[in-house]
Amino acid sequence: MKLNHYQKAHMGRACLALPCLLCLVVPFFAVTAQQSATSDGDTMLRQARDEIRNFEKAGGKKDDPNHPIAKWVKALWALREKSPGTVDTAKATSEALHLLIHADRFQEAQARTDQLAPDDPAWESLPQVLFEAASIQKDFTYFFQKLQSVLPKTPDHKTQAAIQLALGRGWRAKKDDEKAKVALRAAIELARDSAPGWQAETELYELLNLGPGHPAPQFSTVALNGSRISLSDYRGKPAVLVFWATT
Repeated sequence: MKLNHYQKAHMGRACLALPCLLCLVVPFFAVTAQQSATSDGDTMLRQARDEIRNFEKAGGKKDDPNHPIAKWVKALWALREKSPGTVDTAKATSEALHLLIHADRFQEAQARTDQLAPDDPAWESLPQVLFEAASIQKDFTYFFQKLQSVLPKTPDHKTQAAIQLALGRGWRAKKDDEKAKVALRAAIELARDSAPGWQAETELYELLNLGPGHPAPQFSTVALNGSRISLSDYRGKPAVLVFWATT
């Protein structure tokens, strides 16, 4: 069959349009899949927290073999196979370990943590989860060992900063301020314009300026009667500072 000029031109326009159409369709399905994963993970977390809270509120014990946490951790961990390497998988991984820690299942949490590669996106939030676990147990052995082994192997500076921030908090908990300063400064240098970098700056300032034995930072403000007062006005006198905020 021979095509006339009109048919050839029409087919040409259709062929040109097809790649553009594919460019629209492929990202659409990618975004839809990402949104679906996010929705699945968030929905699962809400259901898990509700069921666990209701179980414990009804008198269920953390060591009960029928505790629903085992089911939900398994479900959250399964998202790693469904959407590996994504932000939502990282969140599901971190939350699964968080649930285990709050159920005092520290050994299982450590065993699952040991399964994670150093470049796993979950490591951006896991340092704080491990710090919480160490604080609850009052034992920082695994915490320091694990984070110090992962730190030189993870390629992302933001994740490295998150690890250094957690290490700084760990050293502060152990009353080793010098090592805490080194870790917090490292977090700032690695990723100053990130959440871990900002938090490290805040904690380093507190460590350097707001600890016991340090003079209070000078400030002045306007009193309720309109007069200006300064902290230096009360030098040598007892003073009580009350901090409050609204949300």
